[in-house]
Amino acid sequence: MSIEGIQRWICFVFLFLCMANAQAHEIPQSVAVRIIVSEAADQGLKGMVCVAEVLRHRGSTKGFYGYKSNHLNDQPPAVWDMAAEAWELSLHTNYTKGADHFENIHRFGAPWWAKSCVKTYEYKDHVFYKEIPANKPPLAKIL
Repeated sequence: MSIEGIQRWICFVFLFLCMANAQAHEIPQSVAVRIIVSEAADQGLKGMVCVAEVLRHRGSTKGFYGYKSNHLNDQPPAVWDMAAEAWELSLHTNYTKGADHFENIHRFGAPWWAKSCVKTYEYKDHVFYKEIPANKPPLAKIL
């Protein structure tokens, strides 16, 4: 590969990483905190950080629905403060090992979409998953 080709490749990777990082920054903090409270108000700080990581990895609010509910307004200020802290901390953590999905399988059972994912982490009520690209088998099947 020529120097020019390597430079283009590096440029492409850099732009891709910038775009991926920018996606999570497009989610307003107020929305992110509301999502974290809706999904993990009873999971403690680490559980909230895990949910925040998934939100950042996903880069959108797609698939999060509870944050639009009015019952969240009943949560005490301490929960909201913890969720805001979790959002900030999630910039520097990776408990979920890149997970982009999660589910409370104890309450709702195994999700239908988990067959196209690999389990990356479990904390309290949540199991965390990372979607496997369609053309790539899960690591466990490779080994």
